[in-house]
Parts: sequence; C-alpha cells; structure tokens
Amino acid sequence: MVTGGYFKKRIMQLLLPLPLTLGFFHCGIRSVKEGRSEIEQRFQKNFKGAKHSKTAALLVHSERLNLHIASAAGSAGGMPAVAQQPFHAASIGKLFTAVLVFQFVEQGRLHPKDPVGKILGHDLLRQLFVFDGADWSDKVTIAHLLAHTSGIDDYFESKNAQDKSVLGEITRDPQRFWKPRDLVDFTRQNQKTLCRPGEKFHYSDTGYVLLGLLLEKVSGKPFEKLLHEKLLAPLKMENTYMHLRSAPAKKSSLAISTMMLGANDVTQFASVSADWSGGGIITTTEDLLLFHRALVTGKLISPSAYESMKGTAKFMDGIRYGLGMMTVKFGEMSVLIPKTPDLHGHSGLLSTLMFYSPDYDAHIIANFGSTEDVGDTFEMAFWIMRTLKEIQELKR
Repeated sequence: MVTGGYFKKRIMQLLLPLPLTLGFFHCGIRSVKEGRSEIEQRFQKNFKGAKHSKTAALLVHSERLNLHIASAAGSAGGMPAVAQQPFHAASIGKLFTAVLVFQFVEQGRLHPKDPVGKILGHDLLRQLFVFDGADWSDKVTIAHLLAHTSGIDDYFESKNAQDKSVLGEITRDPQRFWKPRDLVDFTRQNQKTLCRPGEKFHYSDTGYVLLGLLLEKVSGKPFEKLLHEKLLAPLKMENTYMHLRSAPAKKSSLAISTMMLGANDVTQFASVSADWSGGGIITTTEDLLLFHRALVTGKLISPSAYESMKGTAKFMDGIRYGLGMMTVKFGEMSVLIPKTPDLHGHSGLLSTLMFYSPDYDAHIIANFGSTEDVGDTFEMAFWIMRTLKEIQELKR
C-alpha cells in the first residue's frame, strides 16, 4: 500500500500532465544573470497560478555555482512580500525529528532496530498495532516508524468509515489545542492497523508523534526543548521554533505567513497544534538553509547515517521515502521527462519544499502556504533544476 492521502493526490494532479509542459520550446540561457532571472520568473509565475496561496517564498542556494536567490511573493491586499517571512514548515519537520533520532543512535543511546514498546511501554501502544487478531506492538522498531512501515495508520489524513480525520477536525473545531497523546488516541479510537510491521509503506504522522514521545522518554526533556538544544541553538536558527509550543531565539516583527487548508485560512487556529514532531515547526527559508547545509555536510550526523536516510520505498511515482527523508526522481515520473538529477530532503502539505541536489550542490527551499499548490511546487523545482544545469554548464 502506498499512501499519502491528500498530499499524494495534490502532487499527482500536477505531475500527470507535467510531461506535456516540458521544455521543447526552451531556448536555454546565455548568462548566469539570465539564469537567476529565469528562476525568479518561474517562482513568480507559479505563485500567480496558485489556487489559494497568499504569500510565498523561495530560496535557491549553491556554493559551487556561487548562487543565492531569495524571492518572495504576496497577493494583492494580503501580507507584503518578504523573503524572511516565517512560515509553517509542515512535514519538513519530520526530517528534524529523524535527525534527532540519528543523533541518539550515534551516541549509542538508541538503535534503529530497538523495539519501540520497550521504550514507550505497552499502555501507550495499546491497540495501535493489532492486525489479524494479533498484537504486533513488540515487533515495531524505531526504523519502522522512521520509514513509515510500522503498519500504523495516519491520524492526519487517513479516514475511517465516518470520513473522520484530524485534517477535517482542524476546521471543524478551530479552538481545540491538540496534545501529542490526543493525536495518538485519535488513531487508537478511530483507525485500524493496516499491516504487520515491515510489510508495507504507509505515510503516517502518528508514527512520527510516537518518535517524538520516544525522544522525550530517552532524553527526559520535552521535544520542543530537545529541538532547540540539539539543532536550533547550535545552528543559530534564531527564527525557528515549535508552533504554539515554544518561541524563537530572536523575536520577529513579521507575522506568520498565511496557512490555507483548501480555501480555509487556518493561520490563527489553535487546532493547527495537530502538527507536532511530524511537522509543527515555524521557520524561514534562510534558517532551513542553515539546517540543510549542516545536514548534508556531516555536521549534524555522520555521512553514513545521512546516506542511510535516503529514500528507497515507493511513496508514489518519482518520490521514494527512506528513514525520514524523501528522494525525488523526476525520471521515474514519466519516460517523457529528460534525465534530471535526484533531489534529497522533504516536502510538506502546505506546499513547502526543502531539497538538496548533490549534482549542483544546490538547496531549493520554498513555501507557498497552501494545501492546494503542492504539485505546483514540484513542477517549479523541476524547472529550477533544468536552469541550474544550464548555469553549471556556463561556468565550466
């Protein structure tokens, strides 16, 4: 089973017709300056064509190509366009959680094959991993949760027979503040185990909430504090924090970029607390660059650990998932798409991207703040990659 619910659907709506839009009429760039302009124009074009996005930001950075592009866009009557606008990173936060887990692994305090039940206890896992009449909770490992192969359902997007999910609850009960255990209980009370551990891939925010609770158990600290101590403070990510749960090291005068669930503006909803260790981070494009550069250069975890995180399981055509990291393979989306180098990182339901291309030493980081524009961000990333290829050829 391959799923991602709403997230996967939004990507597929864009990627199915993508081959028809390829650059058969693309003339190529004649200078690096023209390449920069093309990337910015592509970003602005995507924003103008967005369905519900109110504000957007893009950062493209490459040390090798001596490139740093920071752009912003805003709708008429909305927020001013500011490149450093803080935004909700959504599931990009899963990569932060996975890195914290691997830091404990490299300290010898955890192992990917450790049974989760021995750390979290039977009561918390009760009824979460019962399949075909058997309780499999003692077989679920940390690696299963990281890779979305534990068999647990997804409180955020998956739906039961009554068409109920936390994604729907966010707009139905906007004043509710969700605690981590509330999210686990939602799956326990409303959803069923999908398979035995290790049998199938099923994208699950519930699994990543369990990882957050596991990190709290091992460290003896709240997840928010652990995040700040281990990642945000050392990297000087002064504008990053957990939404509704902590504060940034540096107070910003800028409001959070608008968050749109469909046509609903949920920016001020307390119910957005439903995202926690699966993606509850507020950040900026520049802060994400600090994190991602540190990750790919071996400053957060070892190069071998980083390599082990890369995507292998099929999330959908062209996107594979590993131990907390996505790998985008544009060539697998269609035989009509010319060979394009892989991207490694993560994306999120609010049309957020944080990907790295080792071929161009380039980071592509973006926010559109809308669940309706996920696919468009991948199209934009594809075009950016084509332009980066041309820039690299010009520099040779």
